[in-house]
Amino acid sequence: MELNPTYIKENLHKIGIKEASALLKEWIISSNILELRKDALELFGSLDDGKNFKFLEQVFLSDEDLEIRLIAGKILEHNYMNHKKLIPLLEYSLKKIKEFEQKFLVVEFLNRIDTSASRKILKNFLKTYIKEKLGRKLQEFPEEIFTKDYQFALPSQILDICFNLILYDFYTYECRYNISLRKGLIILLNCEGANLNSIKEIAALHRLSHLEHLLLHRNNIEKINGLDDLKKLKVLDLSNNTIETIENLEGLPFLEELNLSQNKIETIANLNSLKDLKKLNLASNLITEIKGLESLRSLEDLNLNKNKIMEIKNISHLLNLKRLSISFNQITSISQIGALENLIWLNLNDNKISQIHGLDGMHNLKVLNLTNNLITKIENLENLENLERLELSNNKIQEIRGLESLLKLNSLYLNDNKIKIMEGIDYLDNLIILNIENNQISEYNDTYKEKLKKLYYIYLSGNPLTPKSWICYKKHMTRYP
Repeated sequence: MELNPTYIKENLHKIGIKEASALLKEWIISSNILELRKDALELFGSLDDGKNFKFLEQVFLSDEDLEIRLIAGKILEHNYMNHKKLIPLLEYSLKKIKEFEQKFLVVEFLNRIDTSASRKILKNFLKTYIKEKLGRKLQEFPEEIFTKDYQFALPSQILDICFNLILYDFYTYECRYNISLRKGLIILLNCEGANLNSIKEIAALHRLSHLEHLLLHRNNIEKINGLDDLKKLKVLDLSNNTIETIENLEGLPFLEELNLSQNKIETIANLNSLKDLKKLNLASNLITEIKGLESLRSLEDLNLNKNKIMEIKNISHLLNLKRLSISFNQITSISQIGALENLIWLNLNDNKISQIHGLDGMHNLKVLNLTNNLITKIENLENLENLERLELSNNKIQEIRGLESLLKLNSLYLNDNKIKIMEGIDYLDNLIILNIENNQISEYNDTYKEKLKKLYYIYLSGNPLTPKSWICYKKHMTRYP
């Protein structure tokens, strides 16, 4: 019968504690089977008579396997709390060991010991790290770290800073993540392009209870999970991954920005808990229908570019929406947008829209982009009195009209249409940019320079200008490019 840890445990009464302990030591030192070594060490710890400090110290400091070192550390904590060499061991470990899990164990161990000596070690560790590694101004950190009063238990905030600085070191130098700190606490973690297959691969993520920004752009993440402990998270970027389902966001009550662009999402769902969400980016997915936004009353910016959407619907309740982009879809008609009175920016370029309508209530709109559609006529813009930028490039427009009420307009893009005559812009006193390239215009004269005093950029290339018109335009090149 092989004397493995299981046999030793079952026959302890026959073998005896002393002999069993000796056999277990051999297993711990000599075996190359991790699970058996762990079993042996845990059984050894339960039999320990308080005379094995040196052996456990050696295992804790130098064993090749981290799990074994952590088990040894827990045995030391349980059996040797009052050993005279324990404090020196913990102080040495905090300074010299590299594994963050061991450092965590040491910090927790020192905090439980809770003596002036243990508190001093923790404070000295923090002071040294802040000064030597971070090079930060001491005023950024709680003053309790730098006082020489070691009589009272350390506040939980100081322990949080310990854990965060240990992780800062690990993330920065081992993982090559980009980190931002505020008062010693990690508030931003950027793991862009880190080849992560899962969010759970981020070591000790649950420790980052003060994290506000988590950036996971350009990885191989398939599922949204492992975020429940990040209660203060405000910004989550999961763009450019392979996510198919929106899920497991219920534990993020203060999330304000969510970027899920460039994934494989087909359905908008499971966003009901994100009451504070202000910015949602779902561009470049496989979405066919706008839905699942019922609870997002705080939403200010919605990006649905590059999907497969055919109809604008289920957004009329988003009364705080300021920016809406549904470009590069299959939309044929503008509807349900007029109720969005606070909308400032509307992008509907690269769709199949043939008529401008349904914008009557959008008095605050400043930017309207309808480039690359099927529009033949400029119309129904009378109520957009605050519009500053209008883009109607690459449509089928034949004449400039319907701009009479757009007196604040400063940028007008009508290039790549079928316009034959430059007219209908004389009253646009605030116009600065006019792009009318690649049309069918033949006549250009000084009138526009005289009437439109603010017009600084006019683009006319690609038109069949008469020689006289070309000379006039070229003469003004000092003002117009």
